[in-house]
Amino acid sequence: MTSSPIASQTESSIKPLAIYWLIGLIVGVTYLNADFRQLPTDFSDGHWISIWIGLAITAVTTLAYAKISTRGGRSLHVPTLIGFPLLNGLFETALFLASFKLGTTAVARWTNNPTWLFLAGIFTFCAYSGAIHALFWLRILPPHLNKDRALNNFRRVWMVGLVAVSVLWGWLYFAYQDVWSVVVLHALFDAGMVYCINYQLLTTDTP
Repeated sequence: MTSSPIASQTESSIKPLAIYWLIGLIVGVTYLNADFRQLPTDFSDGHWISIWIGLAITAVTTLAYAKISTRGGRSLHVPTLIGFPLLNGLFETALFLASFKLGTTAVARWTNNPTWLFLAGIFTFCAYSGAIHALFWLRILPPHLNKDRALNNFRRVWMVGLVAVSVLWGWLYFAYQDVWSVVVLHALFDAGMVYCINYQLLTTDTP
């Protein structure tokens, strides 16, 4: 975790996030325009099951996150609790799914096997997710993880949940071309994060 001003929550993180979200908007409009215009109307049993599994994973992962995170003396910032999930849930989802699509598009030059296409998408999705969290989100979010070894079991559940939810989001997009369920699940995931650590887009108090 860096010790930059943003990471210590002594200034607003609106500016870097606005740039990040603008990039997500541009990618969504130019690269995923047709996907975002497509609204799923005929939900199969498998589609519904996937959505419910996504909700369950989100709930379990958020509960585990609540156990291993701290609020650093920050108070809950309601505008962030509402605004951040809506904006990040939409614009970062565009970047996540674009990274997934890049993988499937690249491998489609050599094979149409759905298993290989999906695995390629998951690989590029996870590569982007790991990079953006290491290079960007660790500078945006304030220090908030409790490193107490007694919480290792909860930490394992959280890590498994992060991987599982990524795979589930990729599956919804790959199997059902369902962008909007991913947006909603991502927004719920982000709302849980904001609530667990009392993250503030606009700094209202200093921890």
